[in-house]
Amino acid sequence: MKYIGLYIGPIVALILLHVSLSAFAIELIDVKVPVTLKKAYDVRYNDPLNCVEATSQYIIQQKSFNVNSKGIIEERPPARPIYPFPMQLLAFCYAQIEDYANALNLLQPLLKNSNVSSDDIRTLNMIALDIPEEARPQFSNLSLLKMLSATEASIQKTPLTDSLNLAITLQFAISKLSLQENHYSNALSALEKAKKEIQGNPNIELHAWLAYYYGLYYDQINQPQLAASSFLLANQLANKHAFIELSGQAKRSIANLYQKKYRFTTALEFTKQSIELYLGTENKVKQAESLIQFAVLKRQNNENNQALIYLFNALELIENNKHSDLLAHVYLEIGRTYLATKNADRSNSELALAQKYLQNARFHFAHLNKPRYQIESLLLLAQLNIISKDPALAILQLEKVLQLSTNNYLSLRVQAFEMLALSYEITGDLQQAILHFKNFHALQNRIKEHLFELQQLQISEQLELFEKTQQQEQLEIENTQLQIATDRFKTLTYSSMSLLTLVSMLLCYAYIANKKLSNADKLAQQQLAVHPRSKLPLQYADSNQFAAIYRGEPLYYALVQIPFLARINELLGIDNATKIEEKMGEALKIYFTSSVDIFQLRDNQILFISKQTEHQNAGNFATKIEQFFTAFSAKYHLPNTVSCGIVTFPFLNNASRAITPSRILNLSSLALFAASQIREVKQQNSWVELYAIDNLQPAFFDGNLWILGQAAIDKGLVKIKSSHTDYVINWLKLDN
Repeated sequence: MKYIGLYIGPIVALILLHVSLSAFAIELIDVKVPVTLKKAYDVRYNDPLNCVEATSQYIIQQKSFNVNSKGIIEERPPARPIYPFPMQLLAFCYAQIEDYANALNLLQPLLKNSNVSSDDIRTLNMIALDIPEEARPQFSNLSLLKMLSATEASIQKTPLTDSLNLAITLQFAISKLSLQENHYSNALSALEKAKKEIQGNPNIELHAWLAYYYGLYYDQINQPQLAASSFLLANQLANKHAFIELSGQAKRSIANLYQKKYRFTTALEFTKQSIELYLGTENKVKQAESLIQFAVLKRQNNENNQALIYLFNALELIENNKHSDLLAHVYLEIGRTYLATKNADRSNSELALAQKYLQNARFHFAHLNKPRYQIESLLLLAQLNIISKDPALAILQLEKVLQLSTNNYLSLRVQAFEMLALSYEITGDLQQAILHFKNFHALQNRIKEHLFELQQLQISEQLELFEKTQQQEQLEIENTQLQIATDRFKTLTYSSMSLLTLVSMLLCYAYIANKKLSNADKLAQQQLAVHPRSKLPLQYADSNQFAAIYRGEPLYYALVQIPFLARINELLGIDNATKIEEKMGEALKIYFTSSVDIFQLRDNQILFISKQTEHQNAGNFATKIEQFFTAFSAKYHLPNTVSCGIVTFPFLNNASRAITPSRILNLSSLALFAASQIREVKQQNSWVELYAIDNLQPAFFDGNLWILGQAAIDKGLVKIKSSHTDYVINWLKLDN
C-alpha cells in the first residue's frame, strides 16, 4: 500500500464518499428500500462486505435463516414471509466482491415464480448484468436471452405500473448478452428500444448507462471513435453525479479501448482514475482489479519494475481476504511480468520467481476449476522451461494444455502447437516438430476463418447502422417539412427557400457519403475476390461464374493439388512464401494466357478450366499443367510433384445440364483424390480423368456426387484414364 499513496487524491475520495449515496443500483431500480436496510443499501458500492453483514442480519431477523461460515444462507422452518429485495441486495453485494457463487445461490430460487413480476425482472437483470457467464453454468447467455425475450413480450402485453424503468434496464441486459454472443443487430435493436423508452425520462443515471452500452456496441462492431465518444460521455456523467459502478466500468472500458490502439499513456491515465475512485471506498476487490489493470498496462509499456510494484500492492490488498479467484490472477500476472523481462536483464532469480508465482497460479486455477487460466499458466510455464533449456518438461506441460483445451480456447491451443513444434525441434525430434507445426498452421487458418466471418458480421452491421442513420435523417427531414407546412401562410417564401437549401445539402451529403461507401464496398469486394497471396481469382463451389464460362463448347475441369503450397511457409518463411506465391500467380496468367480460366479454391488447390478443342486429350492438358509447375518448382528449388483430377463438362453427353458446373467440382475432387493417391505412392506427377459412358441416365447422379461418383466407378458407369495405368486406386469405403 505504500506505493499507492503516490496517486491518491484524498479530497476527491472524500467527496466521492459523501455524494455517492444518491446513486441507485441500476439492477435494483424502482425498488422500495426498508428503513432498516437503508444503511446497507447506501454502502453497497463503498463497503460491500459491510453491506453483506448488515443485510444478512436483517434477513435473520425477518425470517429464520442461518448464515454458514461460507456466507451461504440456509433456510430453517419459515417464521413469516419475506419479500425478495433483501435477498437481491445481499446477492448484489456479493457480486460487488465477485463472490458469484453465493450471489447465484441467492438469486436462483427467486426465479421460481411463474408470473412475470417486477421482482422477477430484477432477478433476471442481476444474473445477466452482474454475474459473468463462466460463473453461472446453469444460465448460459443464450438461455438467459430467451428468458429475457419472453419477459419483454409479457411486459408488452401487460405493462408494469409499479416499475416503469425496469423495461429500460431489461433492454440493457438483452443488449449486453447479445453483444457477448456477437448478435449485433439484436443488441442495437435493444438499445434503440431503451433509447425510445428513455426519452423524456429525468433519471440521469439511465441516460449515462445508455451511453455506456452504446459504447460497448460501437466497440464490438469496430467503430472506435463512436465507442470512445459514448464511453467518455458516460464517464463524464458518472463523475459529475458520482455513479461509482458506472464510473469504474466506463474508465475500465476507455482504458481497454486506448490499450487496443497502443495509446498506453491515455489508457494509464484512465486506469489511474479508476484506482483513485476505488481507493475512496472499502471495496478491496475493485481496488485490486484496478491495480492489476494498471500493472498490465505498465508491463505492456515495458515498465516491468513499476508493474511489479502495483501487482504486489494488489496482492497485499487481497491476500488476507482469501479471494482465491483474484489471488490466482495476481499470481499469474506477477509470474508473467517476471517472465516478460528482457533477456539481457533477466536473471536466474527472476526466472525462479516467475516459476514460483506461475505454479501458484496454476494450483489455484486448477482448484477453482478455471481451465482457461490454468492453460495460460501452463503456457507461461512451458515458455519458461524452453528459456531454461528444459524442453522435455515444456512438452509435458504443453500436452496437458492440449488435454485441457480440447476444442475450446483455440487461441491458446494454437500457441501450444507452436511451442510444441519449437520444443520438439530443440530435442531433435523433427518429425514431431513438423507434425505440430502443421497442426499450428491448420488451427491458425481456422481461427483466421472465424475472424473473417466475425469481420463480415461487423461490416454488415456497420452498413446497416449507416442505412438506419440515413433513414433517421430522412424522417427528421419529413418532420421538418410538416412543421414548415403548418406555418406556410406566415412565411411561405422564406420557409420554401430554407427547406430547399436544407434538402439540397442533405442530398449532397447523402450522395457523397453513399459514393464513398460504394467505392469502399467495391474495393472490399475486389480484395475478397482474389487470393491474398497469388492474386488469382478466389472462387467457391457455389459461384455463378463457373456457369458463365460454358458457352456450348465442351470444357476440361482440371483440379490441381500443389503440395509445396501447403508447406511453403515452413520451406521458405512467410515473407518469401508470400512473394513466391505472387510470382506463381503472375506466371500462371502469362503461361496459359487467356485460353484457360484459372481459379484458386484452397491455399494448395488451383482449378484450370479450358476448352477441349485446345488440347488433344485430357492427358495433354494435364501434361501442360505439370510442365509449368515442374519449371516453376525448379526455378525456386521447391518440391515439383503435382496431382491433377480432370473431368469434362458437360459430364453427361445426353443431358448437358444435368450436372451443374458447381456440382461437377465434386467429381473433380474425386478424380484429384485418386491422382493424389498415385502421386504419394509413386512420388511422381500424376493425373486421373473420370468420364461417363454414353447415354448414362442423369437420375443416377441425383444426390451426393462424391458418394454417387464412387458408386458409378464401382459399377463401371464412370471410366478412368490415368497417367499410371498399372496402379490400382484404393477408393474410400462407400458411405451407405
